[in-house]
Amino acid sequence: MEANKVVPQPQADFQQPDQQAAAAQQQAFNTVLARMVNLSQTALKAESLEKAASTIVNKIHTLVKTERAVLVPLSGRKRIVAISGDLEPSEDNPFSQAVHEIRKRYRTVQEPTVISSEEVPAESDLPNAAKVLSSMGGTNILWLPIPDPAGDEPRYALWLERWNKRPWLPEEIRILSHALVFWGHALETRRKKKRGKVSTKRGLALALILFVLLLCVPVYSRVSAPVQIVPDHPHYVFAPFDGIVEELAVEPGEKVRAGDLIFRYDTRVLEQRLEEARQSVAVARAELARLEGAAYMDEEARARIPVQKLEVERKQSEVAFIQTQLDLSDVRSETEGVVVLDDPDALIGASLQTGQMVLRIADPAQTKLRIMVPVTDAGLVTDDAPVRVRLDSDPLRAIPATVERVGFDVTVSDERIPTVMVEGVWDGNVAVTPGQRGTARIQGPKILLGLQIFRKPFMTVRTTLGL
Repeated sequence: MEANKVVPQPQADFQQPDQQAAAAQQQAFNTVLARMVNLSQTALKAESLEKAASTIVNKIHTLVKTERAVLVPLSGRKRIVAISGDLEPSEDNPFSQAVHEIRKRYRTVQEPTVISSEEVPAESDLPNAAKVLSSMGGTNILWLPIPDPAGDEPRYALWLERWNKRPWLPEEIRILSHALVFWGHALETRRKKKRGKVSTKRGLALALILFVLLLCVPVYSRVSAPVQIVPDHPHYVFAPFDGIVEELAVEPGEKVRAGDLIFRYDTRVLEQRLEEARQSVAVARAELARLEGAAYMDEEARARIPVQKLEVERKQSEVAFIQTQLDLSDVRSETEGVVVLDDPDALIGASLQTGQMVLRIADPAQTKLRIMVPVTDAGLVTDDAPVRVRLDSDPLRAIPATVERVGFDVTVSDERIPTVMVEGVWDGNVAVTPGQRGTARIQGPKILLGLQIFRKPFMTVRTTLGL
């Protein structure tokens, strides 16, 4: 029975080689067609001309292989609209010069054209284009003018590169020619949206006249600069002796009263010194007692008694001095106010020297302004000039103040800008916690509006040109 069993054979592929090739070719064509439709739809849906152009040059490789794609406007100063790889188009380099030379020669050509180094030799009048065509082992450029939907002259052209002298096939050019129709609609629609309503020449002239007249209107100059609220006549807390800070009992902005603990020294070294000093006093007193007992019989001991008494007094003075330092190790506030301290973490464990300023205690009702005005604007600031201050903590509130003093020394701000310090006072009673920051707008003398707007650009141009 096993011998007579029929084993099923796999079905043979009865398709002929020509049919297989035709099917594969049709499938490839359908794939390219689907990609072309997808690319065209994406370009038509783009929000702007730049996005539509970027979509075309960055996705055209899905249709044909190309090392670089560029969308070139055939008129105007702009030489490149978009370049593949999301590169920023530059108008001042040899490649943009080459693009300009090619478009100048081929802008009237309305048919796809392959440009090679044979057509543009090195000794031609297109030096930059010749360098591009001879680079990368030989570059073949496919120049594709994009038809205008309205039937006018083409406004754009595609620049497609292949390196190492790889040719452009007629089938590839034919596929791209079909896609150019859709891309022309995408670019023209985006261009019209970007252009919008174009004003007439009369309207432009009128707007220019009004703009010039507006620039001649006199206005008060304005100087904006960063401001910091600082205490006015604060109480300074100094280090009473050399030592290390063990504990900080207050925080920046905390209200304290007279007698409140501010910070405490590390007293371990002092306590050890005090114990050693007390032992030295006991030893000196014992020696004095011995000398006084031996003075009846020993004339030398009797002579050393005054010296030993002085030694006992010196040791006792040392104990009293160390005890005084221990009593001062708890530093307390001598007045009432708010603690002003920039970096509390840096103070803990810090080594202080006698007389070193540790922190400040300020009265919140007595503050002033410290405005860091750039040197370029210092000439517009005068004494008694009105000031409007907007703090970062309350940016919608404008607090009035007045310039009290304009400094002369030039310092460098945190932003590395040469500045002059301007001090100001509040108009009226204003309770603002010291340490706050914001922006101050100082009113200067009257100048033309155009000078107020273009003063700094003029300064930049003058500095750049050395005028």
